[in-house]
Amino acid sequence: MSDTLHSLTKALEVLHLLRAQGPMRLCDIASAVGVGRSTAHRLLSTLREQRFVRQEVGGRRYELGTAMLFSSTVSALEHCVTVSREAMNDLQRSTGETVHLTVLRGGVCLCAASVQSGRPGTVPSRVGQLLPARRTAGGKVLLAALDPARRAELLRPDDTDPVGVDGGALEEELRRVRELGYARNLGESESRMYALAVPIRRPSGDVVSSLTVALPLDRVGSRPRGAVLSDREEALLHGLRDAVARIEPLLAY
Repeated sequence: MSDTLHSLTKALEVLHLLRAQGPMRLCDIASAVGVGRSTAHRLLSTLREQRFVRQEVGGRRYELGTAMLFSSTVSALEHCVTVSREAMNDLQRSTGETVHLTVLRGGVCLCAASVQSGRPGTVPSRVGQLLPARRTAGGKVLLAALDPARRAELLRPDDTDPVGVDGGALEEELRRVRELGYARNLGESESRMYALAVPIRRPSGDVVSSLTVALPLDRVGSRPRGAVLSDREEALLHGLRDAVARIEPLLAY
């Protein structure tokens, strides 16, 4: 086998591997396809130049890039956005506030879909925006669903959030998120903004995205973190859970 054909074969093996396994470290990719770290790095660099792979924002792992539009991850997200649209529209109308659907991309949270409220002082659409996951309600929901080792890897201070947060306090908050089934943002990503988020799960039970209602902080009457929810928050949480109950049965994968 020629060197060129061998490299092409190994590059295709890398793509199949990332499609099946999701984000992986360089050393694990090298081991799985049976090449040295330097060879794996060259393969990944070439694939990254052509947008077939990318390196996670704030992470050390590689994942499929934008050129891989046939990837299972992208297909699952597009499918989730499609089947969520009607429930998101209804949630926006019933709450009068902006609704976001978000996913995790390394250590940041990406808004994949949004239905904006028309009320004065409303939170605008965030579609396409990236925010540190640890500072958003939707991001906290997604981080809470990760295994501890994976979460620790993504929560290092980085260029998107160089200051970072108190790791112990965040872990305790994420424990409560798992226990309660929702997360809040009390002006952490943006001053005077509030958000409440819940997970959306695949048929397998894995969290695929989060659904968020966002509004000005002074419209919710929220209490300090960990306290009992206000009446307004309880109503928002009920609306979110009803929307998710409509979305999840529609998810095929």
